[in-house]
Amino acid sequence: MRNEFKIRPQTQDAAAGSNKNPNHKNAAKVFIHPSTFAQAGFTAGHICVLEADGGIRRDAVAWPLPDKNVANNIASISRVLKDTGGLEYNQMVRLFPGEAVPEAQVVVMRETTGPGATPLMASEQTRWEHHLAHKLEVAEYILPGIYFDDIVLEGVRRSYIVESVNGGTKGVAKYTHGCTTIDFFDNEAKEVGGKLRLGHIPALQPQMDQLNNFLDDYDVDFDGYTRPLFSCGIVIYGSHGTGKTMLLDRIAATNWGRVVRIGRKEKPATIQIHFKTALEQRTPTIVLIDDITELIGKDIANRTSFIDAIGDGLDALASRAREQNRRPNVFVVATCLDYLTDIPYNLQREGRFKTHIGLPIPDAQGRKEIIRSFAPTFPPDSFEQWISDLGDRTHAYTGADLGDVLCSATQAWKRRVPRRSKEEPLLWEDVRKGLQEVRPSAMHDIDLKPPTIRWSDIGGYEDVKAALQEVLQPRRDAQENLSDLTKGILLYGPPGCSKTMTAQAMATESGFNFFAVKGGEMLNMYVGETERSIRNLFKRAREASPSIIFFDEIDSIAGSRSGSGGATSGGGVQALTTLLNEMDGFEQIGDVFVLAATNKPDTLDPALIRPGRFDELIYVPLPDHKAREAIIANKAKKLAFTGDIDVTELARQTEGYSGAEVASICGKAFRGIRHDVRGSEMDILQAAIRRTPKRVSRDLLDHFRDWHEKFAQ
Repeated sequence: MRNEFKIRPQTQDAAAGSNKNPNHKNAAKVFIHPSTFAQAGFTAGHICVLEADGGIRRDAVAWPLPDKNVANNIASISRVLKDTGGLEYNQMVRLFPGEAVPEAQVVVMRETTGPGATPLMASEQTRWEHHLAHKLEVAEYILPGIYFDDIVLEGVRRSYIVESVNGGTKGVAKYTHGCTTIDFFDNEAKEVGGKLRLGHIPALQPQMDQLNNFLDDYDVDFDGYTRPLFSCGIVIYGSHGTGKTMLLDRIAATNWGRVVRIGRKEKPATIQIHFKTALEQRTPTIVLIDDITELIGKDIANRTSFIDAIGDGLDALASRAREQNRRPNVFVVATCLDYLTDIPYNLQREGRFKTHIGLPIPDAQGRKEIIRSFAPTFPPDSFEQWISDLGDRTHAYTGADLGDVLCSATQAWKRRVPRRSKEEPLLWEDVRKGLQEVRPSAMHDIDLKPPTIRWSDIGGYEDVKAALQEVLQPRRDAQENLSDLTKGILLYGPPGCSKTMTAQAMATESGFNFFAVKGGEMLNMYVGETERSIRNLFKRAREASPSIIFFDEIDSIAGSRSGSGGATSGGGVQALTTLLNEMDGFEQIGDVFVLAATNKPDTLDPALIRPGRFDELIYVPLPDHKAREAIIANKAKKLAFTGDIDVTELARQTEGYSGAEVASICGKAFRGIRHDVRGSEMDILQAAIRRTPKRVSRDLLDHFRDWHEKFAQ
């Protein structure tokens, strides 16, 4: 079948003349006589491949010509298709049927308003995206090269041209509402060039140095590099409010290149096009993925497709870097809360997101630097002192939290000052109200405060309390340069002997944030989950410092690797190794203190009880006479015994019982009294003692004594 046609202008273009915008609706269509259309095998809405002498080849959309009076060897095309294809009217071309027209995933628009035009601000982009999307929807089929001259939006006149569709400059695609994404080609970025680099950010200088070190490898050849880093991707992670989004905005504001933001509404196919477009684009491109877990989180139904799309895109960039021995001008940066937990292992590989930078909760010095950067309207004569005081009072506050504190303080100032004036500074009372209203965001999902137990609530155990107070005092004094502070204490002894209560009292008396976990509750059947839980626990404790981590039943996760303890399996060994590494890795001594309790000290791995981890091993024995008196008196008060009881005698009769057993005896007696059991309260209590066996044997006590003599001396 003959496939040669003479091209003529579409009727609308011929009637409109050359000085008006073309008919966008038909800009990508090739109209063919209906009889020829059917005989040649064309399908309406499918691709029509157009070829001409001189190596011209262009995709368009096949469409039957409505006017049957036109000769069957005539094809009508738009002025846009003629100009973008390098064609002339009355030229002979060859037309071939093709596949279905694909969806337009990413359309890159370049502004052509002309010299002197005000650059499109980021705040205006969304409005123009919607306006141009409507124009593309009218066009239906999109060709690179379609131009929209003198579009007016809210009194502003701009012109745009389609730079590329789905990363290509020769294809055609169909606009699909809700699927097609518009990106703006950054004309200024092409002109600016230079190094992609960030300036100073308060409290993040080490992280900025690390990031700029990564960015220094753009726009340079890798000649002379022993082992260059070909990856174009990096992950920035940290808790809520540490500055991840702010940092992305700073990167976008460098004006180094076209900015592409990938969000939760994207599809895997769209992400692939974004990477392809970035790789082939003439201008540098910055790809930002804020909170990547919205795409690849464990609860996302098709997370594997997103992981593959991102991984393949990063691989393509790294491959191009190896071929050219320099990175392509594409920078991909993603954010998440925790790198190890949120980034799948196959995205942590070489060439992908292997490089990662953690944004910490700022320390006191960092908080002061952040507060100073906000330039608060403190009284001039108190400015530095108030910054210092506020910085010292805001443990675990992020930069965003500190901003919220000052915002709340400003609102308090507005309520207080009838006639607002810059001459009227904030008062400390305003700041105090801000502190009352803003809680550290990193701590929103954590109950940091234990039950209020004081040393005075624990009768007896004077040696134990004295040892703990001796460890606690330097931390409460907040002294500097205490390099010899104890990192951890292990409490061991028979079950039911107030080890947990002692830990709670230590937290209450110190005022530190308190993290209490049972070792058994951290064990998880899934590989790696227990280790992640341990890492996350220490991470949160550091963020909430000064803090205490209390491991109850630590033997569950820290058994001997030789086989005598609970951590003999591969997973248990990994959990123990993680715990040891975390205790070795405290960045600032004194910020986090580890307290642990066990009834089975002999099952613990020896590496855990060496100096530098659990520096002190404290035996918590059965309660002595004074401790038993305190337990009985407290229980009698809580249970509201009405009669007179001889606490001293009851304490004598409960010798050899654990504290939990003494408390249980009081509970049994109370239930007997409530059910009208005959006899005085003293008689019922003594009867309860006789019915309660002692569960801590002499052999067990001897075992603790022997272990104490061997390890704790």
